[in-house]
Amino acid sequence: MLQRSSYVDTIYVDSMSRSSMFEIGDVNRLRPRMLAIAVQEEGITEKGEVPVEFADFPVFSKQPSALPPVPPIRQTTIHHYPKISVGNISVLGIAASSTLQIGSLNLLDAEARIKHIRILNEEQNSTPNNTL
Repeated sequence: MLQRSSYVDTIYVDSMSRSSMFEIGDVNRLRPRMLAIAVQEEGITEKGEVPVEFADFPVFSKQPSALPPVPPIRQTTIHHYPKISVGNISVLGIAASSTLQIGSLNLLDAEARIKHIRILNEEQNSTPNNTL
């Protein structure tokens, strides 16, 4: 792994959430994972437990598709400067298995699986109309 030093004057990150990473320094491998079920019910203001499990949804048990193989590439890189210099970095948010990496990274294998369920009052109260 080719390494160069990174210099950053200022980094501002407004928010970070589940399974997100802010990594400073060299890393060989990052493997963040995020599994989430989000249930929104219209008109509900209290937090209550929703009886759903990851096993209830196929999206959480499917094996991810393999990426196609990368053809070999002949590459010559000439670094005219031994360091990477950046003035300011401003990030609004890092979330759901995403990464902000400052430094060298050999392998990143990230995965986020989110099932979002919205329960609308209109859909709950409607009945199918089978008349023509």
